Amino acid sequence: MQKEKLAMLPSLMKGIVRIFFLSCVFFLVQCGSYQKAGETVLAPTPIVVTSLESKLLGELETLDLKKSVPVFICSSRNILDRSPTVDPFGNKRSDKLVPYLAVADVSLGAKISNEQILYETLNEVRHKRTRVKVEKITMYESPNVTPFSTTEHKKREFMKNKWLSTIRTQLKKSKRKNITVFVHGYNTHLVSNTELLGEMHHYGGRDGVVVNYEWPSAGKLLGYFQDKGNAEHSTRLFRSFISRLAVMTGADSVRIIAHSAGNPIVVNALKELRLIDKDLSANKLHKKYKISQVILAAPDMDSMRFMNAIFDRFYEMTPSVSVYAYPKDRALMISSKLFGVSRLGNAIGKLTGWERVALKQAKNVELIDVTVPQGMFGSLLGHGYFHRDPWVSSDILMSAMKPHARDRGLVKSKAGVFWEFPSDYAQRVSAKAKLSKIGR
Repeated sequence: MQKEKLAMLPSLMKGIVRIFFLSCVFFLVQCGSYQKAGETVLAPTPIVVTSLESKLLGELETLDLKKSVPVFICSSRNILDRSPTVDPFGNKRSDKLVPYLAVADVSLGAKISNEQILYETLNEVRHKRTRVKVEKITMYESPNVTPFSTTEHKKREFMKNKWLSTIRTQLKKSKRKNITVFVHGYNTHLVSNTELLGEMHHYGGRDGVVVNYEWPSAGKLLGYFQDKGNAEHSTRLFRSFISRLAVMTGADSVRIIAHSAGNPIVVNALKELRLIDKDLSANKLHKKYKISQVILAAPDMDSMRFMNAIFDRFYEMTPSVSVYAYPKDRALMISSKLFGVSRLGNAIGKLTGWERVALKQAKNVELIDVTVPQGMFGSLLGHGYFHRDPWVSSDILMSAMKPHARDRGLVKSKAGVFWEFPSDYAQRVSAKAKLSKIGR
């Protein structure tokens, strides 16, 4: 018996080492993708902004940058009694049938001058002083509806809802009547997610409306599988929300940006909508839902489940789907080990022949390899590049107006599946920006 126990020791030690390794990596994931709430500093400036394209994205020079930006919040998190704090939300599922609604006032550079904020926004500055902070969250009443409410009752409730009317007012003041919806990833907090979206809205010229769709992330080291379960639970709620958003607000278009574990929520919700409206053409779907673009950044999603969504034609819900992937994404390497299958966000070089053929058939799905910029700007984990890498964030920013990768300076890989950043990407963007400015 003693010999058998001794023989088991190597396997036991390997198991302990593996658990320790996984814990360390998940700790790094916690620290690597998002900054802590209240400690967010303006991200590196997208190179398209430093290349004069900012003139096309919004006249930031004419704005009072000391004025807080509004970030709308739609959340299925629970509510806590936190009267002394800014954030009233918890990290568990709400027991309500409809989401909570709120608006956050997000300040940028509260303690520095307007000129300094503008300089750090438009230029490459290594150590920025512009802090991004949620100053206040104002709660709004949710519509008094249930899944069993009649269509007429829902319309009446939506029309008189103050949160929705506030969005409509904001859109009327905007040049582009566009709503951007952000769906966050694993192990995150509502405040830091909101600050990140406020930062993205700032770089986009503070035009249009941004909505932080908050599904209940546990926000803790060992909450990965809890988060994955909550993300799956949130699919129907997100489907209901996104299916009505344009109609309820009068927006011309809705843009969706998802990160990491938030990607399956978006893909599966759009797949379900496509199946519900299986008899409608792609053009009719675009007119009905007005989803102009879907961006899937570092998707922590089973590649095969994504292919299933491709076969169910989820991509026909929008004219443009962009998938950003990195083969050395360490967070997704661990996720792949845990689930035993590769993740979409690190699938470069791992796609089978029939998967490559299927993806070529989906003409409006563009897979983008971020290896080149991550070689220059990458972090230890290589997972939060969608807003921390100035080349990738630049491409995402440009894609709002130029949905096709070829129009943004990217080049097709030799295999003909992934788009890549060429080594002279910065020069290409600068040339395109100058040409765009000349043609104004």
